[in-house]
Amino acid sequence: MIPSTFAYVAPETLHDALSILANDDDTKVMAGGQSLIPLLKLRLASPAVVMDISRLDSLRDIEETSSAFMIGALVTHERLLDDDTIARSWSIITDAGEDLADPLVRNRGTFGGSLAHADPAGDWPAVALATDVVVHVQSLRGTRKIPIKDFFTYLFTADVADDEILTHVELAKPVPGTVTAYVKIAHPASGYAVAAAGVSLTIDPDGTCRSARIALTGVATTPLRSAGAERALEGSVIDADAVRRAIEHAADGIEVMGDTYAPAEYRKHLIGVVTGRAIQRALDRRT
Repeated sequence: MIPSTFAYVAPETLHDALSILANDDDTKVMAGGQSLIPLLKLRLASPAVVMDISRLDSLRDIEETSSAFMIGALVTHERLLDDDTIARSWSIITDAGEDLADPLVRNRGTFGGSLAHADPAGDWPAVALATDVVVHVQSLRGTRKIPIKDFFTYLFTADVADDEILTHVELAKPVPGTVTAYVKIAHPASGYAVAAAGVSLTIDPDGTCRSARIALTGVATTPLRSAGAERALEGSVIDADAVRRAIEHAADGIEVMGDTYAPAEYRKHLIGVVTGRAIQRALDRRT
């Protein structure tokens, strides 16, 4: 299909971009375009204006502070995956990159755009939940910091208002004893997650799990964390029994979605599979 008619604007500054959004409530922001352009072609999105923010060079940087990495909204998938410092800190990001799209999408698509798109089967949302990032958005009204646990609100819907732009994502550096991993069972045609789990465990020297974040994607209307699996691990010595309990309770309280390829009962089973594999992959990285 061919997109419906729209106006195209490409502001040179963030202030100009925010001014456009403040004065027009039917504008769609485009970063890399790898999510929006297919929606336009299918006419699942028909905005009056498409605003291309790719000229906003201030959003392309990765800045390292003493406690975090500030990842600009226009940092591409490939740029993020090529950052050796982040890769050494967060193995889960390298894991997610093993089977992430194709070269065109990796070099054009953006990390921030992927989070704002809020695809329930996307890889980065689960990684963001497991690493507990903070999303920074800005409008002419001011700035907001949104904990990632509150960011995904519904199917393909994130907490970004019509007059706001996601400017950067704050990825804290891991505390000592943290190990991470990501495991995906991908759809054979699309490569999107049928079920995937991102895991971040902070383990004390005696083997006790001080903190567990288990994030799931591909299984519900939004990416989300598994409270059941996290409760099974936190405060326990990480052994075979603890991992088994986490697998058994990984789907607790989750309204699992189904389709013709993977009915809900099958996906519910896969939640335990990917959770167990991701936990074990993370544990294998303990030094």
